[in-house]
Amino acid sequence: MEEEVDTSITRNGRNTTGPGAVAEITKELAYNSNGDPFFLHSSNHHGMMLVTTLLIGNNYLTWSRSMKIALGAKLKLGFVDGRIAQPNEGTTEFELWTRVNYMVTSWILNSISKEIVDAFLYTTTAKELWDEIAERFGESNGLLLYQIQRDISSISQGNESVAKYYTRLKRLWDELTCLMPIPPCTCGSAKAVVDLHSFNRLMQFLMGLNDCYDNIMSQILVMKSLPSVNRAYSLVLRVKKQREVHIAFNENIDSTELFAKTQNTNQPYRRGGTNKGNTKKIDMGRKDRDSKYCDHCNVKGHVKETCFKLHGYPEWYKDLKEQ
Repeated sequence: MEEEVDTSITRNGRNTTGPGAVAEITKELAYNSNGDPFFLHSSNHHGMMLVTTLLIGNNYLTWSRSMKIALGAKLKLGFVDGRIAQPNEGTTEFELWTRVNYMVTSWILNSISKEIVDAFLYTTTAKELWDEIAERFGESNGLLLYQIQRDISSISQGNESVAKYYTRLKRLWDELTCLMPIPPCTCGSAKAVVDLHSFNRLMQFLMGLNDCYDNIMSQILVMKSLPSVNRAYSLVLRVKKQREVHIAFNENIDSTELFAKTQNTNQPYRRGGTNKGNTKKIDMGRKDRDSKYCDHCNVKGHVKETCFKLHGYPEWYKDLKEQ
């Protein structure tokens, strides 16, 4: 026999943005296995925060996307998109609808910043509130598409890390997809469109990288089967890590050489050649570095691909110099 669940609204339920959010949603869906949109789990209450980022106005697109996901997970999206219409008054269904409508309205109000929330307090339904927010902060798709496409065409890595650059670019792609989703297709024709989108994103990512990644970019472009943009990002990160290891190795040689010079200056000469081994290693390191020349800063000891002046100084470099 199925366990009866108290569906009354509680004020002390768990916050859905906390660590137990997934467990709570899973439990809620298990109890609501028949997909009843009027179902409210005992953990649902009017003070819940469904999203972590509040609506402040200019973040409407990302906020609305997050809210749709959260409401959809609770089977309440129909209360804001019009799929669950208001029943006739005086019916049992109307009472159930009213209860859930107030709950969804509270959740939306809780996700709006304090500076602007007062302007929406007197809406009567969740859909009315949702539509009013969209009318006030949702710009026309044409203007948004233009802004996003312009940002994508002009974006470049610059002084940012590869990870930060890729994250910024991917967010623009996601916003563009949200405004222009690929139409669903069951005949297989959509695959060509998806492949074209994937190709364009790969080109956009590679074109925005700094010149120091020209080598890996060339290797990617000559591949018989071009990788996805995520795979290309992984390859670029691997090259970045290899360079950091190479730079750290050269810096270690410099530090060893500096230490040896200090020891030779402060200590008298010792017979027996106890320092010959270290001196030999240092000489080998010096010869290895002297054979390298940077075309960018015209300095020996490294190559253009690992030049700090061209590619930026790593975070550990400052700490090393201070030691």
